[in-house]
Order: sequence, then structure tokens, then C-alpha cells
Amino acid sequence: MILRLALAELRNRPGRALFLLGGYALGVAVMVVLLAVGEAMLEQARDKELVGGGDVVVVPSGVSAEMLKSGGVSSLFLGIDHARFIHRQLLESPRARQEHGVVAASPLLDGKQVELFARGRVWKAVGTGEIPSRARAARALPTLLRGEWDDSDADREWAAPTADRLFREIDHFHQPAGAAARDSTWAEWHYFNVVLDERRWVYLTLAVGGRVGTPGQWGGQILMTVREPDGTHRSLTRKLTDREVRFDTASADLRLGERAGVRQENGVYHVTADAGGARVELRVTPAPRRYFPPTDLGGAALVSGYVAPALFARADGTVCLPRCEAVRGAQAYHDHNWGVWRNVSWEWGSASSEEMSLLYGVVRGDSTTTEGLFAYLVDARGVRGVHRPGPIRFTEMQPARSAGRTIQVPRRFHFEDPSTGLRVDVDVSSFHLTDRERARRRYFVQMRGTATVREHGRIVARLPGFFETYVD
Repeated sequence: MILRLALAELRNRPGRALFLLGGYALGVAVMVVLLAVGEAMLEQARDKELVGGGDVVVVPSGVSAEMLKSGGVSSLFLGIDHARFIHRQLLESPRARQEHGVVAASPLLDGKQVELFARGRVWKAVGTGEIPSRARAARALPTLLRGEWDDSDADREWAAPTADRLFREIDHFHQPAGAAARDSTWAEWHYFNVVLDERRWVYLTLAVGGRVGTPGQWGGQILMTVREPDGTHRSLTRKLTDREVRFDTASADLRLGERAGVRQENGVYHVTADAGGARVELRVTPAPRRYFPPTDLGGAALVSGYVAPALFARADGTVCLPRCEAVRGAQAYHDHNWGVWRNVSWEWGSASSEEMSLLYGVVRGDSTTTEGLFAYLVDARGVRGVHRPGPIRFTEMQPARSAGRTIQVPRRFHFEDPSTGLRVDVDVSSFHLTDRERARRRYFVQMRGTATVREHGRIVARLPGFFETYVD
């Protein structure tokens, strides 16, 4: 019956019937195409090679992995901050391999704008880069139509640098720019501390500061603080003019006059300094993987950079304080700071043993109002944890005298991150008080003590270390 009606309509109104038939055919064709595209997208979503291969995809914070499948990251040119550190210390660390079964991590540089020069013309292009050995291990190696594709020296250096290359990458001097270049409070320094025995240690700072680049308005300084067995402290200084200072923006190397400076070679820091009749000549050797990468601890209005190449190290050499003595395998620490330090204060601590290192800190300026404490745990197997604790709680204070005044300084304090189960309690065994002679955060307190680290209520380490704070 339906067929007879259709044929009758076609005989009586052939034009209208063909028009309706074409419309239905077009609609069906569109649906077929859409279904085919959807099927293709579903298959692509299941194809790991389209998002770099592997079983886990790491993307920038706040970005969905789905963006990778639609070219979102390529079009927005996003990147992962501290990608090298994450690759070496997290994704391909011994901990990741042993505890999580990670075989390899394949970094992918996608959507990089490049320029190609050929036959006198410049071509705009979008490039993609991978490390062949890592892409192969992650089952994401592209099909080669011709030739070979293997790791270059640059690829190997990126993934597993030598000690010399690693420290040159993370530890180098900076040329202040913009307003910072004209700010007399700009400073940059190497800091070392060396524990000579349970009652003696040395704080050593080799600094550059002022309006760097303007003749006569900047220079260098050596500051050496010696803690004696009886608990007293001696502070020794020597200042140098800009003509006597040489620093390197591609390495940690620093020269302060003819007799003092820092030189990094093959992963070892050679440190020489003299001030007030005292002199040190040391070789500081950082423990593998026990470092914190370069980072900005300040805010938009506060320039404050920090890197700790040696949270745990061994020092060998000679110290003359003024009597000369040999140093063999003494526990040491090294960090490097740079920024503008007008009315700046901080909370900081570093504690280490042979097994583990703890680092925490926050920098505050007049424009910094929020608490931004971080805590970092690392050992020979890589990063153990990165935490964002609440504020430090000073639970017990002790009196100290300064210029006829009694100041309360910490005896015990703690901080914790309930979201990760971290709690750190610090017991202070000795301290050194310095009057900065300013209206706020006047007294700078350097402390020696022990940090007890708990994870989910269980003590995992007791670490001797150094801690700093400011009090009024």
C-alpha cells in the first residue's frame, strides 16, 4: 500500500517528490559522516600515541588531558614548570621506578613556534620535539619513513646530565633587570654552612650587591660567622669594590678579589674565603639527588629567588679560625639566593641526615600578606614529598639579651600539613641573635636544633639542622 502511494505521488508530482528525496538523502549522509567522525575520535582517544604514549599523561596544572587530543596545548603553547626537575627527580627517580614501576617518562615539546631558513626565505612553522629513547620506551615512537632517529648529546644531557652540567643549569648568577637593576638593595649570594663538630660550625656568605652594573655603586662582601665551643659567635667581614668582583651568569663561579670565591667543577664546589684573620679552603661535595630546584619564593612585587644545590653535602679541606685545622667529611649545606631585600624577612630551615633532607621556607616583604610556607622532603631515591603546611606555631620561647633588651626567641615550634599527614617539630639547642635595627621584624634569629619529621603520626626521621626566623 505504502509503495503504491509513493509511486502515485512520483507520477503526479515528480519535482516535489525528487526534492523531498534529495533532502532526506542529504540528512542521512550528514548523519553517516557525523557517526564516522565520532567513531574516529573515539578510536583516537584510545590511541596513547596521540597524547605522548605511555600509561599516564602529565599536563600543566589546570589543563585537561582531553586538550591534548584536540590540539589544545599546541594552540595555547602551554608548558610544565620545572619540567627537567619533574622528569629527573619524580618521574624517572629510583623511587618512581621501584615503588610505582615507571619504566620511562617521555617528555614532549609540542606546538613550539619555530622559524625555518631555506633558499633566502623565512618560513614560520610549528615544531614538535621528543627524546627518541624515552619515546621508544613509552611506546610512542613515530613510524620512521626513512633514516634513523636516536638520542643526541642534547637529549642525553636533558634527561640525565652530568654533575657538572646539572649544577651549571640550576646554580648560576643573575643580572638584575628592570627596577631591580636600579635598586640598591639587590643582593645575590652563595651561602654555606659547615658543621666542624657538635659545638662548632661556620656560616659563610659570599655576596654581590647594590646597583649592579653601575660603577662605584655595587660591590662584594664576605661574611663569616664562627660559632665557638662555648656558644659565643664571632662575625667577620670583608668588603670589596666592584673592580674586585667577577661573577658568571652561566655558572656558580664567583671571584671576590684574588684570594676568595666559589668555583664549581664536576659537581664539587671549591670555596675559598678570608675575613678578619680567618680563612677557609674547602671542597664541598653535594650528595646525589639532594637538591631543590631554582624557584621564585616571592610575589609580584617581591623579587626573591632561591636554589639549594646541596641540602646535604660533605666538606673537606682546611679552616683557619685563626688556628688552622683539617676538615674531613664534615656535614655541609649550600644554597644560592638573589633578589631585592628591602624590609624582607623569612622563615627558613634545612635539616639533614645521611638518609633524608628537609627544607622549608617562606619569604615575606611589605607587600606580602599571605602565609605561603612550603616544605620539601628528599632522599637518595628522589623527592619524597612536597607540602604546603599551615603557619609555623611557636609553642615555647626563651629569653635572649640584645643591647640591654630582653627578646623572646623560639625554643620549640612546629608546622603541619593535614592534607598530606606531615608534621614537623623543631627543638632548638642554640641560637644567635642579630639586631637588624629596623622598625619591623627587627631581630634575626639563627638557630641550631633537631627536626622530628612525622608522616601520618609515625616518626620517619630526626634530622639535625639550621633554622632561621625574625622576631620583634
